[in-house]
Amino acid sequence: MTGDQVTGGTAARDVEASEDFDEIADILTDAFRDTPVTSWMVPHGLPQRERYITGFMHAWVRFMVQHEGTALISPDRDAVVVWEPSERAAPLTAEEHEAFRADIVAATGPVAERCLTLMDLVDAHYPPDLPPHIHGALAAVRPGTTNRGAFLSLAVATLKHIHPRGLGVYCEGTSETSTALWERLGAKPIGPKIRVPQSDIALTPLFIHPDDIARHPAVSMLLSAPTTPTTSTTGT
Repeated sequence: MTGDQVTGGTAARDVEASEDFDEIADILTDAFRDTPVTSWMVPHGLPQRERYITGFMHAWVRFMVQHEGTALISPDRDAVVVWEPSERAAPLTAEEHEAFRADIVAATGPVAERCLTLMDLVDAHYPPDLPPHIHGALAAVRPGTTNRGAFLSLAVATLKHIHPRGLGVYCEGTSETSTALWERLGAKPIGPKIRVPQSDIALTPLFIHPDDIARHPAVSMLLSAPTTPTTSTTGT
């Protein structure tokens, strides 16, 4: 998660639940292009590097949204958050898993093995005993945006989804910056770090317990903010 510009401002307009996977992947590529995990997964200097990063993001987001996940985009189209439920109404089948892996391979070509290694690593370390929650898989603000409230609008919309349902939030901090941001939002590290092979990179598993969300002093103020996700009719 990229989080250098995610504070300040007010959530005054509706965010949008989007299925425009091209636009979402474009924002995520801009935000994650030079992060340690992406740089390991798709090394700098690789011909057509941008294509493979965008392809990975597109395939992953499309898979989550088409299997009961949600992608929210900010009113100014400069920030996005993507989550998936801890429990789906229709559990994923083996065939759906294999189709997703095939999509990753097709989208990432020469770096498919590293992309699949990262996905497998995250799956293997996913805590099995957490209370009901959403998995905050991806969250980003496009670098250079002047709207410092971009991420806040998404955070408020997410809060309005999880709070009345008694859900927590699980996520992986992909850098010291993103981990510190999640901790400012109330997340606590759980379990050992997830080590990326043949590197000094580690992901930090974090969880915001639903009880901690309910007790957070800012919740009542944020819940009164007039930001409600609406459904987009634009998709690819």
